[in-house]
Amino acid sequence: MELYVLPPSPRAFKVIALKNHLGLDCETRIVDLSKGDQLAPSYVAMNPNRKMPVLEDDGFVLWESNAILCYLASKRPRSGLWPSDPRGQADVLRWLAWESAHWDAESCGMVGYERVSRGVLGLGPAEPAFIARGESNFARFAAVLDQMLSGRRWLTGDALTIADFAVGAWIPSAQNLALPVQNYPEITRWYAGLESLPGWRASMVPAPGARESG
Repeated sequence: MELYVLPPSPRAFKVIALKNHLGLDCETRIVDLSKGDQLAPSYVAMNPNRKMPVLEDDGFVLWESNAILCYLASKRPRSGLWPSDPRGQADVLRWLAWESAHWDAESCGMVGYERVSRGVLGLGPAEPAFIARGESNFARFAAVLDQMLSGRRWLTGDALTIADFAVGAWIPSAQNLALPVQNYPEITRWYAGLESLPGWRASMVPAPGARESG
């Protein structure tokens, strides 16, 4: 398998961390958005959205980071990271949808796009109104996450799942973007559990900010 990514973007980090956690044999290829790698015809043929990450596995090409999480987890079914029961699967899917629609698009990802991605992509200065909106949404959705984590070791209960990888991947970015993660004790406690995973630690890339993609 080959993963086309740009660390430390959370969308790249989540799939790298899961790959490392599962011990999957997967070659990592960097897609440098600042150099226009995503616009190369060979890359566009794999992902017409011109974003990352992308997974290629023996001719099967998959884009969208959360879909890649599901696929990688299926390689190690005994890990339990993708539940086998319908309710467990629905719970994980609920959080994957929440991460994509709210945590990413409307809060952490919105602030990251304005403060980091626009510069990386050469799109000009940030829009203060969007930063303010993202910061306001962060407070709203972090409160939801903090409440839902109360009394739970992991996002869906006692078992680690790909939902934790999807949602937790944004915490380092949020911290680098000065979003007040420290104000939410349940998020802080839960994220410490993720940080303790060897595969998670091995995936961390030091950076002053998180470079985003789509």
